[in-house]
Amino acid sequence: MEKPIYTIVSKSDDRVFIHAMPGHFVTASSHMNYYVGTSDIKHNHDVSVDTAMLMARYYAERSIEVDTVLCLYETQALGAYLAHELSRPNMLNPNPNNTVYVLGPEYDAQGNIIFRDNLRKLITGRRVILLISCITSGKTIERAMESVTYYGGNVVGITSIFSAIDNINGVEVNTVFNKEDLPAYEAYTPHECPHCRAGEKVDAISNGYGYSLL
Repeated sequence: MEKPIYTIVSKSDDRVFIHAMPGHFVTASSHMNYYVGTSDIKHNHDVSVDTAMLMARYYAERSIEVDTVLCLYETQALGAYLAHELSRPNMLNPNPNNTVYVLGPEYDAQGNIIFRDNLRKLITGRRVILLISCITSGKTIERAMESVTYYGGNVVGITSIFSAIDNINGVEVNTVFNKEDLPAYEAYTPHECPHCRAGEKVDAISNGYGYSLL
């Protein structure tokens, strides 16, 4: 598969960028006409730090206090930088006194997020934000919200690198990139996919970790 790859730079910080590749991509619940690559933000220290600063600004400006960052799909490094930004002094919050925890999920056989007894204290009674690389339909975030609520936590924010939607279950999505940055991006349910209707083969299966060519 040889496809053009486009670099999209953040309007707020030209050191923060993602990549977009056109094609026919499939996730567990959606078909898309673009794969959005976020590897540099998740794995490049400098880009990750700058991105975390952009993400943290949203919570500082709204005075949203955070206890735990729940990191989905290999966003733990980014989550650690985000937690650092949320807990350090700044002009809007000059005297923070809270510790912000960083937590990665564990899944059971049905794909539900679970928390072991020694980690429940980081969720129960805590103000939690969900961090994810890309949001297409919002189903992954919805399941994470259900799990946090089940364990007695309160989801106070959703943060993503790229999101095709701006609200999930009444919670605004704080995202660095959205469809305005990639206006040609479209996502479809499997039975509504125009690529499938046209008989176009699937280029790759993708998820929050990356993509695998077919």
